[in-house]
Amino acid sequence: MNAIGWNAQQVIKKRYAWQKIDGNFETWEDIAYRLAKTVSSIENNQAFWFKCFKQIIANRQFIPNTPCIVNAGKPDGQLSACFVLPVEDSINSIMEHAKYCAIIHKSGGGTGMSYEKLRPAGTEISSTRGTASGPVSFMQIVNTVTDVVKQGGVRRGANMGILSINHPDILRFIHAKNDQTSLTNFNISVTVTDDFMQAVEKGEWFQLKFNGKDWDKPIYDPVVDGEYRVFYDGYKLIPFADRISYLNTDSSNLRVVTPPKPGMIYAPDIWNRIIASAHKYAEPGIIFIDEVNRKNLLLNSMGKIIACNPCGEQYLHSYNACNLGSIDVAKFYLDNGKRWPDCFDWENFRNVIKYSVRFLDNVVDINHFPIPQIAETVQKTRPIGLGVMGIADLFLHTKVAYGSDESLKILDSLLSFLRKEAWLASIEIASEKGPFSEFCNNTDNYSEFFKEIGLNTNSIPRNYQVTTIAPTGTISLIAETSSGVEPNFSWAYLRKDTLGERMYAHPIAAKALGIDLDPTDPDSLKQAAKYIQENEHKLPDYFVSAHQITPLEHVEILATAQKHIDNSISKTCNGPSNHTVDDVDKLYKLAKSKGCKCVSYYRDGSRDSQVLVKPQKTTKKIEIKSNGHKTNGLSQNANLKYYQYTYKFKEKELKIKIATSNAKIVKLEIDGYSNKE
Repeated sequence: MNAIGWNAQQVIKKRYAWQKIDGNFETWEDIAYRLAKTVSSIENNQAFWFKCFKQIIANRQFIPNTPCIVNAGKPDGQLSACFVLPVEDSINSIMEHAKYCAIIHKSGGGTGMSYEKLRPAGTEISSTRGTASGPVSFMQIVNTVTDVVKQGGVRRGANMGILSINHPDILRFIHAKNDQTSLTNFNISVTVTDDFMQAVEKGEWFQLKFNGKDWDKPIYDPVVDGEYRVFYDGYKLIPFADRISYLNTDSSNLRVVTPPKPGMIYAPDIWNRIIASAHKYAEPGIIFIDEVNRKNLLLNSMGKIIACNPCGEQYLHSYNACNLGSIDVAKFYLDNGKRWPDCFDWENFRNVIKYSVRFLDNVVDINHFPIPQIAETVQKTRPIGLGVMGIADLFLHTKVAYGSDESLKILDSLLSFLRKEAWLASIEIASEKGPFSEFCNNTDNYSEFFKEIGLNTNSIPRNYQVTTIAPTGTISLIAETSSGVEPNFSWAYLRKDTLGERMYAHPIAAKALGIDLDPTDPDSLKQAAKYIQENEHKLPDYFVSAHQITPLEHVEILATAQKHIDNSISKTCNGPSNHTVDDVDKLYKLAKSKGCKCVSYYRDGSRDSQVLVKPQKTTKKIEIKSNGHKTNGLSQNANLKYYQYTYKFKEKELKIKIATSNAKIVKLEIDGYSNKE
């Protein structure tokens, strides 16, 4: 067992360790003992499985998700990380939903939900003769609840808010976080359908719907604070209709096109808004929901899936939950001078997969779920999410560049092996303890699925699903390995999070540069980090960090992994600050064509704060304010429309006032200087 580094020790002590009676905190060995004892307690051969579980956790070959580490051994310990909740279109359901989110966050879990069943803003409510607030407004309730409930006493709760591209409030949703101050406790994603993507490619108008019926009212556009229209500069579609951009437009060429009928949107325009928002603000993400349901093995009995957990790796039916765990594949590298696959300990990997699946399946039974409906759904489906971390470090060990063709081959063979062995382990447990109860209603789907992955079509599994890839943001720090299937951010960097600031120096980079690094000594880490930063140019070519990887290479990694993962993958496609909107467009469309279930993008510097920092960066924040007038924005109406904007830059405000008529700027005033047409 390798010594645990100083940074990992700090994370363990501050986030995971219990304080003992003598006042000292648990060591990682103590935590492994507690987890193994708790999770093996339901086994007939408890001593054997305790030994197996303790060994793989103590060695940091396998680490379960954070709620399991924190809560295992508590009388009412809730051990799952991922939950999906329903939201129905009634005030009682909405408030109950907010209550359930609070309960789950308090227990240590994160929540995901689709708001597509909520009626659009402004819709008449027959029982009160009032009007509906709409999905985005009700999301604010959960956002506020999350603010005041600390997740499991360890971290603030996380939410994934989702809306279908078909919903009449989709424009409000896409732009809901553009100010970077709203819905701060939410990740947001849009579920797009195959039909919508076809309309994007064909340049067609797209009909919005609610409750399965065509929406026949005008669509509100928050960008122009009025009815939705499409704007052209001459014959070129304005891709992201940010009103201030009209200052740089020849107003005489500005054309405004209204929808063919109320309730329609122009698909290419909406797609451009999504990718432009992702480019500028890192949200929304995209969910290819039809692809999700093509792989939904419980479709026959439980219907379509419409939502996922906050990090996007678990697509689940309402009231379902999943406990996750990850294997550090870099720890199976054999430094024997051989090339892949002969430099990997496949037999040890197989055993750890087997023990990990058993561990996660036991968690289903010892778990104390905070809501009865969740306990019922989990028991009849028994989902588990076994994944990997350390992929990027394994590539370094094998001297292969992340994103290269060779790296894709390694990833393909590794995850194919993981999936097959994980399902064999689940099938073995089912022969002993029985299958999950929903299996009998979906046998044809499983027979076809097992044929696809090369298993006996008559196999009976214990679990509805077995593999996923989580972000592993914190547990990878304990394992001292790269996170999930992500590339290494840098070879020396400062990490800022709720635990404080810590300097990291990558041990494989230090070794490649010929310097000694003692990861248990913070001074050694600082000295090594300084040396690595100064000599990074001397590293071999296969040392490829996150910002050296093209968006398309990110997608190739994502797509290769998705081929062998039952559920989904939490992965961010990172880009440098000079990436363009066109880069995001290519990335999202490639992900769709490659069969990915979801994709998210982060451009360096597009948010005001970052967890990982390489060079010191400053970001400019621009705030755009309306003057409060309710207008129709730029239109073909002859009436004057007025707008006021305030740019904040280095604590100095630049005030801009605009008057428009017939879609032309007729007056522009900047800090008192007036320029009339």
